[in-house]
Amino acid sequence: MNNSTKAHTPMTPAQLRDIVLTLPAHCPITDAFESPRSGNVWYATQKEHLTGWLAEYNGPGAYGRKNHDRDARAFYQHFRCAPGLLWLAEALGEDPEVLRTGVAAIQAAGSNLSSQCAAFRRTVPWERIEELIETHEARRSRTVKARVVRTIRRARKRGGPPS
Repeated sequence: MNNSTKAHTPMTPAQLRDIVLTLPAHCPITDAFESPRSGNVWYATQKEHLTGWLAEYNGPGAYGRKNHDRDARAFYQHFRCAPGLLWLAEALGEDPEVLRTGVAAIQAAGSNLSSQCAAFRRTVPWERIEELIETHEARRSRTVKARVVRTIRRARKRGGPPS
């Protein structure tokens, strides 16, 4: 069975949160975009913002969400913080030029948060986020395997079992 005929199981908000927790808190394009912004927010970074939102996504959350049986795509489509969407794409490894195009789209959209997010999503749609997640997870898997191999090799050189 090839990928085009394989059934696609939607990612849950909890699965997306687990991935977000592996990402760096600071990213240069997002940080530069947010630096002139000021406001009274409960989070210190967009990573904290997204993990907080995703942790509450299976219930009403802070905003009294009525429909909380949704997948990660629904979260991405309804999250109303353009810097958060920008950070997610950047932290997952999106091309900087695409990110700069996304920032320009956000800025051109005016002050309406929904319009800003829609503009960014036209530049980086959910399908692209899924691709970036797949690449990120494959890279993480290779890194973990490499660490295990190095640990085993070091232990063999020392003549003992891996620690």
